[in-house]
Amino acid sequence: MSRELPPQQAFQTHCLAQMGVVSWLAAADNVTGTVFMPPQPWPIDIDVAADIASVPSSMGFKAADPEPAPVPKLSPEEKEPLVHNLREQLNSGPEIIVEDLQPIEELAVDIVVEPDPTLNTQITRLNIHAYALSNKLLILSDVPQVFSQAEDIERLALKMGQALLKQPIDEWQGSAFTWPGQLRNPYFLNRTDWLFGALESYVGRLVKGFPETPWLVLAGAQITQLVEDLPPESLLKQYPTAHIVSLSELHRIPELRKEAWQVMQASFFR
Repeated sequence: MSRELPPQQAFQTHCLAQMGVVSWLAAADNVTGTVFMPPQPWPIDIDVAADIASVPSSMGFKAADPEPAPVPKLSPEEKEPLVHNLREQLNSGPEIIVEDLQPIEELAVDIVVEPDPTLNTQITRLNIHAYALSNKLLILSDVPQVFSQAEDIERLALKMGQALLKQPIDEWQGSAFTWPGQLRNPYFLNRTDWLFGALESYVGRLVKGFPETPWLVLAGAQITQLVEDLPPESLLKQYPTAHIVSLSELHRIPELRKEAWQVMQASFFR
């Protein structure tokens, strides 16, 4: 017998045959038949087919892009809003919270800054060599910043001390003091109180073991001026003091030694 199937069932039959199922019409009474497949198994909506046919063939299966929305024409003021109108624009909407547009000002912390001490000295750099002799005599001498005759003036200091104390120098120590040295902070470079304090501490360490008030020889213009500029209550101003030229000058110009000797004799043996 022959049987004509509806399109949907005919398409199902075709798919089953592609998968190898060919006995789907088997029944209890062994009824067999032939399937007639229509030329188009899928029902086609005429309206959809018309829309597809209207797409240019060059587009292929890609749908046509929608036309861009027209761009509204804006006035020059709306295209480039000025900064001074920004607050009014933001305030136009009540639901918008506008913060203050003024620059943020940081609150300064109250720091008590002590005024700089009065600069009562013109000495801002100092290079000296010091010699503590027999726990009685202290010699502070200017030296050049680049100095290569340390051994020569050391021997000169020992001879000078032996002549003044009238005894051999069995115990002595020599050292150097430089200001500002390793200090690089520009705030402290011109602080007179720091320079005064550093010099007094340095001298205090040198004369710490002296049993009596030391004799002090200031050799050179810079160290002499700096000690004169110290406050009146400074201990360095309480020592018996002689002012002479620097040891480097005495070594270079021996003719100056006679005058320096007379000054030291007048200062320590009145």
